Amino acid sequence: MMAAPQAPPVAHSLRQTGDNILATARAAHERLQDPLHGGEPSTAIHDLRVALKRWQALLRLLQGPIGDEAMVLRHEARLLAREFGRSRDAQSVLDALADIAKQRDAGTPAMSQRTEATITRRLQETREASETAQLNAEVHQHLRDGLARASTCLASWPLERISFEDSVTALARSYRRARRRLPREWDDTNPEAIHDFRKAIVAFRYQLDLIAPLWPKVWRAFIDEVQKLRMQLGKSNDLVALSLLTQPNQPLAHWRSRLTPPIESRRRFHLERARLLSGRVFAESPRSFRKRIEALAKAAADSG
Repeated sequence: MMAAPQAPPVAHSLRQTGDNILATARAAHERLQDPLHGGEPSTAIHDLRVALKRWQALLRLLQGPIGDEAMVLRHEARLLAREFGRSRDAQSVLDALADIAKQRDAGTPAMSQRTEATITRRLQETREASETAQLNAEVHQHLRDGLARASTCLASWPLERISFEDSVTALARSYRRARRRLPREWDDTNPEAIHDFRKAIVAFRYQLDLIAPLWPKVWRAFIDEVQKLRMQLGKSNDLVALSLLTQPNQPLAHWRSRLTPPIESRRRFHLERARLLSGRVFAESPRSFRKRIEALAKAAADSG
């Protein structure tokens, strides 16, 4: 039996969501500044970047009712995330290397353990150098200032005036935005287009959390599908980043002939899975998607 829907989210949930996101970002930043007790810097950087992406997604949702200030803060959050991006990029290629190492394609020769260990060590050195270079006082101050400004703005915004219909309109717009970026020919789509599609998926994914309480089991299943799509696209992007490091005069140029076949094979695998997932996620039109949200909201209100 399907679980009974809960009441629709109200305006204060937007404020609570924003407060929680910024608190997560501050906590990750504190861990970065405490190397003895904060754990691996790469983990803290990952958590920080996720929080900043969630903040950007919320700001995109609020841009209509709030206006230019939300747009300016979203741009600033994107720049802050980019400042911490080099270390994450280095970790991404490590993830891509692990990805191709575990594939079992008979047509693609496997890397030797020695080669994999050598390349892994080279990439780890690159990541550590990036972390050292980017975690300077100026970057930390930029982040502190940005988070303080974000908290001040969030506290001053009249979120109580934002109706549920406003949120639905913005969410349906994000659905349409992502759907329009859906590749028509996956085999011929360039990596930049795949990257743009993934960015739209990321924003849409985090915005979905705002409506999940409408009917948790229904929306959680849909969110899981969107998350799987995001992960497949992300793995494809990581493999592209690894491939770029095999170009002439790049750190992995020596292993280009060994890395290129498994990179291409694994990327085709992830894009095929992404194609199947996107067919399910974007099966309905933006208008139908909006009607589904409204219908579940009405059912939740009637049951409350």
